[in-house]
Amino acid sequence: MGETYLTKQGLEKLRAEQQSLLEQKHKLTEEVSQAAALGDLRENAEYHAARERLEHVSQRLAELIAKLSQVRLIDNLETKAGEARVGCRVTLQDEELNERLTYDLVGPDEADPPNGKLSIASPLGKGLLGKKAGDRVELKLPRGSVFYRVIHVERAHG
Repeated sequence: MGETYLTKQGLEKLRAEQQSLLEQKHKLTEEVSQAAALGDLRENAEYHAARERLEHVSQRLAELIAKLSQVRLIDNLETKAGEARVGCRVTLQDEELNERLTYDLVGPDEADPPNGKLSIASPLGKGLLGKKAGDRVELKLPRGSVFYRVIHVERAHG
């Protein structure tokens, strides 16, 4: 697993999820122990359900721990002025629809395009990396290519 790019806000959100999962894991471990104490495990539905939930929570917790061990905060990340990188805000012009779009480039864990947060792992996000004002970006879609013109690149405002 590579670096996990997050804003401070995104890091707080993942840490809160981690804390919640730790609490769930503790509770589910108790449920598994109590269900196991009921006897024959082959026909113990409560035991199997609690074990399944515990396994799911443990897997997600392991994913989060791995991500959190590789966090790189993007709020103050050094970037070349005017070049689209993670942590930047990019304003685009859709050349076909003549619409302006503005996105903050973020890591995949914080992606939320309807709210202006575009993942650098998405096709458009990848295409924007390294671009500057005036550059053209082609996004290939099943229905054909869509072209955008980069209007402005600046540091995102948290």
